[in-house]
Amino acid sequence: MNNQNSELARNYHESTKLTYINLRNKPPLYKSYTGLPVAELPNDSLGLESSALSAVAGPAGESDQPFDLNTLANLLYFSAGVIRKATLRNVGEVHYRAAASAGALYPIETYVVCPDMPGLEAGVYHFSPASFSLHQIRSGDFRRHLSEAAGNDETVANSAATIVYSSVFWRSSWKYRSRGYRYCFWDNGTMVANLMASASATGLTSKLLLGFVDSQVDQLIGVDGNHEASICLVSVGRDESNLDSPTPIALDEICGRSVSAYPDEVDYPDIRQTHAATRLISQEAVNAWRGSVDPASSTNRDGLYPLEHPDPQELDAKSLGQVVGDRGSTRRYARESIDFAKFSALLSHSARGIPADFLEGEWSSLLDIYLMVNAVEGIPSGAYFFSPAQQGLELLHEGNLREEAGHLCFEQALGADASVVAFIMADLSHILERFGNRGYRAAQLEAGVVGGKIYLAAYSLGLGASGITFYDDEVVDLFLPHSAGKDVMFVVTLGKTAQENRVRPFRSKVAVRLDALARGAGQG
Repeated sequence: MNNQNSELARNYHESTKLTYINLRNKPPLYKSYTGLPVAELPNDSLGLESSALSAVAGPAGESDQPFDLNTLANLLYFSAGVIRKATLRNVGEVHYRAAASAGALYPIETYVVCPDMPGLEAGVYHFSPASFSLHQIRSGDFRRHLSEAAGNDETVANSAATIVYSSVFWRSSWKYRSRGYRYCFWDNGTMVANLMASASATGLTSKLLLGFVDSQVDQLIGVDGNHEASICLVSVGRDESNLDSPTPIALDEICGRSVSAYPDEVDYPDIRQTHAATRLISQEAVNAWRGSVDPASSTNRDGLYPLEHPDPQELDAKSLGQVVGDRGSTRRYARESIDFAKFSALLSHSARGIPADFLEGEWSSLLDIYLMVNAVEGIPSGAYFFSPAQQGLELLHEGNLREEAGHLCFEQALGADASVVAFIMADLSHILERFGNRGYRAAQLEAGVVGGKIYLAAYSLGLGASGITFYDDEVVDLFLPHSAGKDVMFVVTLGKTAQENRVRPFRSKVAVRLDALARGAGQG
């Protein structure tokens, strides 16, 4: 190596500078189109009065209410809409969305594939949260095309509408780098949780689908599958007017131009490579992928703390519309105990299985929920495993774990101050063996859905919630030996929101000790 090639040293120095996130290349939060027909969504009848707690658990039965543009507007508003705005000094206007998002970056885009309905003609549409409108990408009924991409799934072919979600990966990786790929699925999951709860509150069935040929869905909604790629589908309702869906329509080029410039985008090859590995390339691959997996975890039936099952009306649960309208991540907890009945209701409603093409049964899930209980009336503090099927809590380790919780939650006071921290885990080896790399997408996405349901259930009961980052392997270590072989997917903190809802500085004793050891303590 030539000592006079000073460019090498200069390049190294530049690449290792510590700076704040580059705000100059922050991607836009919204995607927009020019040259396409626009359908304004009605906003004069937005509202969901059903109990949020009941909606989170799933529909009690189908409604006879016709699916029209007002229905679609409600579903989109309460899952992906801008629910309120605020002007902050020295910052400007801030938009608050219906579902939680890591860093409020919102990498998920929403598309609608539907037949003719009152107020809207059949087509493929892109939903614009900023203007609360739909841009028509394609004209015609493309349900059969989408159904074929999804292995001839009849819930898609006969749906009143199917929501297609995609992710703009750079929006998340701009801040979180390669780890941002995980966050895209978490964010998509919270939106799906809101959508399915909104459908339930409206008396509509819904189903989550991850089995589809990616390239066909990408082409349908007009994305490249690289910078922006299809993630999942959610079919909603049934179109009773035409259960024999039409034959596929040829896909022409989309005439309108997408405005989504990403100046100075940084490439993260591991995101591209990982997502490419999760793609399904044929209907045969879709059919082989579909199915379920046997649960890997079991629990000790003796000595469980059984959940209580109070009537939701006794808990004074808020309506779904009110919960979504008021929602916002908690920044500080009051360090107060929460009622065991409310905690029981939150767990039993949030952990109920979702209709999906990779799950079967009321309590079917790819996931396990572990809990650090700091302050719940009626049960000792400690580490627990929750068994949805047994509706009980298995105590793994008893003791005060507030300091450990704060440390595991990436040295944040939210973990230490929360009444409960829920760690959603998965046996990835078990899942990947059955589903291949697509199973990683399923595990991360379902974790986001469960986390989103926990959010909604918590706020419906007057509690606060906040998703939080974490030290992966150290979390697993705390719950050993029960958690052996598992990985953490998503973490949610729960408790009573403090009167001053601002971030509290925190540093755990664990971190102080680790820092001292890193500096050479104990090696003399």
